[in-house]
Amino acid sequence: MVFYFEVLGLYIIFGIIINFSFENKAARLFQSLSMIVILGGLSAARAVSVGTDTQLYNNLYSWDFEAGNWQNILSSKYPLYSLYTYCLHFISSNPQIIIVMNSLIIVTSVAIAIYSYSENVFLSNILYVTLYFFFNSMNISRQFLAIGILLVATVCLNKNKIWLFWILYIGACLVHSTALVGIVFFVIHVIHWNKNKTRFILSGALGIVLLIFSKRILNLFIVLFPAYSMYSIGTSDTNVETLSSQSNGGTLLVTIFYLLFICIATLCKVRFQDENREKRFAFLTVVMIIAVVFGIVFYKNILMTRVISYLSIFSIVYISEVIDLFILNIDTTSVNRGYTRFLVVCGVIAITCVPLYVQLNKNLSDVIPYVSFVAR
Repeated sequence: MVFYFEVLGLYIIFGIIINFSFENKAARLFQSLSMIVILGGLSAARAVSVGTDTQLYNNLYSWDFEAGNWQNILSSKYPLYSLYTYCLHFISSNPQIIIVMNSLIIVTSVAIAIYSYSENVFLSNILYVTLYFFFNSMNISRQFLAIGILLVATVCLNKNKIWLFWILYIGACLVHSTALVGIVFFVIHVIHWNKNKTRFILSGALGIVLLIFSKRILNLFIVLFPAYSMYSIGTSDTNVETLSSQSNGGTLLVTIFYLLFICIATLCKVRFQDENREKRFAFLTVVMIIAVVFGIVFYKNILMTRVISYLSIFSIVYISEVIDLFILNIDTTSVNRGYTRFLVVCGVIAITCVPLYVQLNKNLSDVIPYVSFVAR
């Protein structure tokens, strides 16, 4: 555990140096590149013992090639992932390559989304770690590949590249079936969230509709994809190692933490001068409202908890944007705003380090001890 906090501490120091050494646009770019290099490298260099399902992915890597033919690939429940792993064998037959490639694709996808959505890339990168998304990605890597693809898809969606969104959306679904939830992003996009009040009324109504039909949607999903039936029951009847199965109260507290920022956003007047940023913020707000509603209602359901990850991961950019919005609503000088922003950011990092410590102490996703494949 100490190792991860040491890396996080060094990353924070490095990030602060970048922020003070470059102008905003260049600093944001270097922050994104440093995230890919440091976090991507850390995940890529891990041994099969780091991450609950890492050994399973290594085994599947060998199996996908040995059983590799078009019939098996097309009949797979994750055909695009099977094709992807099959093609990787032409680069290397060493199973470590699947760990390396998955890690780099996931972190790069998240970095692209952060750079596109967040003005405070530094804070969002840190939240990706402290809110445990990074460590979960070392466990359920295939789902996080789908999450990463959908994150990039929403970036395209917000740039009105609808055709590219649908290509990436279909690709994500062919990597992991739970990515079907990504259709919610398109629904949110086509609704015009012109006013703050309208935004919350419509998003609340959308959340209620989804809740009403949630059991039917869940049952339909299980019928279509029976392999996930083990996740549809209570946490006590499975052996799945996730945050939801080991710390239901902790999951609920994190959801309430997200709710706090939604409340702050509700009380603040949107003062972003950039119209595109305001549009992105409206999108993020609605996504987080739905994530919180489902997070509170279904925090004991493992399948729903995993599905909610596609939504809750946006918290890493939403929180930083709410902080900026809060600072803009404070009637102070630009100098005082800078100090206030620094104190608030430090406070948020400190607060999120508490659940990070708790989750690492419980060794969720089996990421402790960290071992490099080189040191095996």
